[in-house]
Amino acid sequence: MKFLTADVLKDMLKAANNYLKLNIKKINALNVFPVPDGDTGTNMSATLASSIKEINGKVFKSVDELMNAVAFGSLKGARGNSGVILSQLLRGFAKQLKGQDVLDIPTFVACLKSAAASAYRAVMKPTEGTMLTVARGIAEDVEREVSENIVSEIEDLLELCVLSGKKWLNKTPEMLPILKEANVVDSGGMGLVVIFEGMYKFLKEGMTFEDLQQEDVYDKTSAISAQEIKFTYCTEFFITGLKKNIEDEFKEYLQSIGDSIIVIQDGEILKTHVHTNSPGRVIEKALKYGELINIKIDNMKYQHQEFVKAEVNKMKDNNIEDEIITKEYGFVAVSQGEGFNEILKGLGVDFIIEGGQTMNPSSEEFISAIKSVPAKNIFVFPNNKNVIMSAELALQLINTKKNVKVIKTNNIPECIAALIRFDINSDVEKNLQLMQEAIDSIKVVEITQAVRSTKINGFEIEEGDFIGISKKEIIQSGKDLMEVAFLCAKKIVDQSTQILSIYYGRNVTDEVLQKLVNKLRAEYPEIDIETYESGNELYHFIIVAEM
Repeated sequence: MKFLTADVLKDMLKAANNYLKLNIKKINALNVFPVPDGDTGTNMSATLASSIKEINGKVFKSVDELMNAVAFGSLKGARGNSGVILSQLLRGFAKQLKGQDVLDIPTFVACLKSAAASAYRAVMKPTEGTMLTVARGIAEDVEREVSENIVSEIEDLLELCVLSGKKWLNKTPEMLPILKEANVVDSGGMGLVVIFEGMYKFLKEGMTFEDLQQEDVYDKTSAISAQEIKFTYCTEFFITGLKKNIEDEFKEYLQSIGDSIIVIQDGEILKTHVHTNSPGRVIEKALKYGELINIKIDNMKYQHQEFVKAEVNKMKDNNIEDEIITKEYGFVAVSQGEGFNEILKGLGVDFIIEGGQTMNPSSEEFISAIKSVPAKNIFVFPNNKNVIMSAELALQLINTKKNVKVIKTNNIPECIAALIRFDINSDVEKNLQLMQEAIDSIKVVEITQAVRSTKINGFEIEEGDFIGISKKEIIQSGKDLMEVAFLCAKKIVDQSTQILSIYYGRNVTDEVLQKLVNKLRAEYPEIDIETYESGNELYHFIIVAEM
């Protein structure tokens, strides 16, 4: 096989999606931190599954059209850092296919290079020894082998991707000390290798992995998939008489109201293909550029009435002229636990996205939340380091006239501190400064239970041990919850500490809570100690030292 058609590539991606699902636990087990979280395998699988939902039931005439839809689906469904990076890899791959009907070997090489470059650009401080390294290594190896005429078939190229990926994956512990200490390879890199392997196995052996038992991507994904918005009208035409290049500008507009987009300009003529709920808006916009010929609009309306209603709502949401603004400031926050939810609502949060640890929200969830808040200026609090990239990606995708800022909070107490310092009478820039100062003024430690045995930061941790995490590092571990919590509190208290706030979770008994409070009051009689119920199931305690 010298090239891939859209149909074959589509089936390869579906097989890779199924194969990735089969390997979720294997990939998750490589996560260095032994905490219950939105693990890499879970997030990558949810992200790729969103791409497959975007292309299922649709016919694509070219690989360009197909991969645009795949990339768009991944951007909407991107979850966690690994999911966002995967979406950027797919986006970079698709970008290189502009105008291509089939995917041949030279183009495949260019796509791999573009994918790696796109992913590196998306990360503010790229770290070697991660899936970024694996993606770049695959691209470099494939380019070299093809240039030496060693690769002549698509099957051989994909086999090389798998072999190269495994080679670079095995090198990741030497590049990242934390991987070497935990005696694992990078989990995101493993996920990437699995995707290539799934594609290769389909092409070489016809394996689709549909009949094998698949692992569930966490329950929330199923709920979200039922709400996926489908676009009813397949709209195609040519714009003629163009005097300048409008390709990027027009494509950007179409991305705000549809998907499965192809925009190709050749001199004075531009070909357009888009699936949308608003063909009238597409044509009206196109008429501003030139004359239209060969107009074709096909109705692809789905049978389920609930989808039709959802499409209408989506169309309205995407029209920024319909946005309602009733106040100056609004807040969106990610939260887990009834107690935390009530605290945030009491501090003025308009929309709470349920999730965070173990359930990393997608960029699409952030977009929906932002659109629902009728404020001119909106502050978004991810409240988890693995959610920040999805929140930032939402800002790139959203079509809104609202001024939206992501505050890079790593936990809910940072969000609480920021909201307390917020001043409704100050402007946006002043509030950004005030909130960041509040975040920087507190120290936070989270106590949970290890979900796997590991060795990290000098701690020998067994599954079920209690561990304390502060500033992304494990600072304490042990068998006794109260003792671990007490020692963690001691490590964040200093001479400037005036208040210790203790947020206790659903699994903490009154007896353990009271013992901890009594011991801390005896140790620090001059510090005010306050307790709040968080309702969180994962963190037994979250302790905050405040000045």
